[in-house]
Amino acid sequence: MELYSKRKNATENPPSAYRYDLPTEFRNQVWHIWNDTIGYVQQVPPRSILYHGLERSDPRSDEIFSVYERMNQFLCEEHGLIGLPGNGPCNKLGDWFFRADTDTALDIIEVSMQMIHMAQDNYSFMSWVKPELKAQEACAKLNQRFQEHAIGYRLEQGRIVRIDSEFLHTEAVEPALRLMYTQGYEGAFQEFILAQKHYRQGQDHYDDCLTNCGKSLESTLKTICDRRKWRYKASDTASKLLEVVFSNGLVPGYLQTHFSALRATLEAGVPTIRNREGGHGSGEKPNEVPDYLAAYQLHLTASAVLFLIRANEAFDHRKP
Repeated sequence: MELYSKRKNATENPPSAYRYDLPTEFRNQVWHIWNDTIGYVQQVPPRSILYHGLERSDPRSDEIFSVYERMNQFLCEEHGLIGLPGNGPCNKLGDWFFRADTDTALDIIEVSMQMIHMAQDNYSFMSWVKPELKAQEACAKLNQRFQEHAIGYRLEQGRIVRIDSEFLHTEAVEPALRLMYTQGYEGAFQEFILAQKHYRQGQDHYDDCLTNCGKSLESTLKTICDRRKWRYKASDTASKLLEVVFSNGLVPGYLQTHFSALRATLEAGVPTIRNREGGHGSGEKPNEVPDYLAAYQLHLTASAVLFLIRANEAFDHRKP
């Protein structure tokens, strides 16, 4: 279920690139993942209960405390700390996590996700705690939260990895968005924003990401053709539209010869991936578009759109 505020924010304030800090809202959501997979107990020490007529500590609280204590001990040792201030291992870790710098917070997240797997492999823990979220589901949810907030990190095989280099965003995505927005490529701009949104929504939306990447490229080409009064059919695909702009000299002939693979790259990149993975019905089995392909498509589309718009800008300034 997608909230109205998230849909509104994605439309009115589309993120132009990944961020590499961890906002409070994201940290709150990580805390909810811990609650759903490990649990939370505030009492210190764990409250006593009657168990088979005998008073003893609450086994559920013991199991939860034990997981947090192991996390705290390992993290304190690795960060050169004697211990954490506060009462109770749950609260201690939470207080540290919410005030930690980005690198430390990522350390805490990485260790916590590893501990979640270890805890849920333990029979006693699962018997007493009965977590609401499985470890694999927690990993998927964490990555979903990274994407929702446009944070450039991801959990892979139990390790936090940095994704989508700032160079690609700085040199391709941001300039492409800026040019589309400021120079009147409205259709292409909205379709690329929608592709970004679908990418951040995760696995079930990657095919829509590919489809909107293809639409954004086609809209860019059609806008250029309209402004140049170059004829094309409304039903033309990207490959046909690329043929129109190249045959009309959008790219100088000497460059077309020198960069012989340029047209082939544009024709075989965005349109082909879109047609094979996201442009048609999937039949009985849904298309499984991998994350790395959707990310590649976004960057390839941004690069292609940026190239075409800049080539169109330079068209009138060439020497005869």
